[in-house]
Amino acid sequence: MKNLLPKLAAAALLSASGLASATDCDVADLFFDVPGVHVAHCFGFVEGNVIDSSPADKALVSGILNNNFGFPGQSGAPIETINVSADHTSHITTYDFSHLLTGNVIVGLHFGNGQGGPGNGTAFYAFDAGSGIDKFYTLLQATSNAGLYRIGAPVPEPASYAMLLAGLGLVGAIARRRKARA
Repeated sequence: MKNLLPKLAAAALLSASGLASATDCDVADLFFDVPGVHVAHCFGFVEGNVIDSSPADKALVSGILNNNFGFPGQSGAPIETINVSADHTSHITTYDFSHLLTGNVIVGLHFGNGQGGPGNGTAFYAFDAGSGIDKFYTLLQATSNAGLYRIGAPVPEPASYAMLLAGLGLVGAIARRRKARA
């Protein structure tokens, strides 16, 4: 309980100010191998590893998701942890999911104090994964763990709407033709 109060106070201050260290992350931190997918918003670095799901960290993350991403009611615990692998030659870190991510996604990435890392902190990123991605990448090193906090419904592509309209038009034409024969 003694450790919980300082973290809750910090969460309240971060949430109230909306500032914290929000300028420390960059929407260009993550990159994707699917055209058109990009980070829309990021928040962090929050000092320490807040993805570990301790009660104080869950409260802090819940406040960040609510106040900085407009995602109220989330418990602050990750839905899923993400497989992380770093290539020490290329300095690219890969975040690989066991399934396709679709629609609006929020992830949290914790970076340790390892060589080439931004320091001991956690950053949160929101992006629209469209109809599906299963991995993303970063050049930020020293990642120790990551969590998925939100996954949304797929966002239809314009071609899907075009096919829907074409199908409705075809059904209408068939109905008119049958009515004319009767």
